[in-house]
Amino acid sequence: MRFDKPQKADEVFVFVQVSKGSKNFYIFDEDSEELVMSKTMKEPFPGNYGIIPNTHHNDAQVLDAIILSEEPIEPGTFVKVKPIGVIRLHGQVNDDIIISVPSEVKIKDVSELSMKQLNEITAYFERFKNLKTQKVFDSEHALKVVDHALKRWVKER
Repeated sequence: MRFDKPQKADEVFVFVQVSKGSKNFYIFDEDSEELVMSKTMKEPFPGNYGIIPNTHHNDAQVLDAIILSEEPIEPGTFVKVKPIGVIRLHGQVNDDIIISVPSEVKIKDVSELSMKQLNEITAYFERFKNLKTQKVFDSEHALKVVDHALKRWVKER
């Protein structure tokens, strides 16, 4: 995916692949440069789901992100967000999902979410990825994960 805007850890762009409430999972096809429907999920996504362009994480993939917003965001949209936490799923290689909110939202840290909302999100991703949550980290750790992934992308491209 070609993305030319500068990224910094405290305010990144997320490319939305799945709208909040949708069961349709889309992936970005590098060859056609289009979103392609990959599968239909059993249950709707608890937030807008996508990837942070120009990142390269431990699992050799771009960083995943969930955007918590009131309304669904159309797939294919770039949204400026601030990371407020990280869900770390345990597997052969740890899989981190950045928890984010649109940049204009006042929430600064995952600790400001209700336990009910946080539990719903982590439980969803455990089922979706078939992995167990190792830990949910705060915004400080989220910034470190994003910063590392941005630097790794520059180094490895």
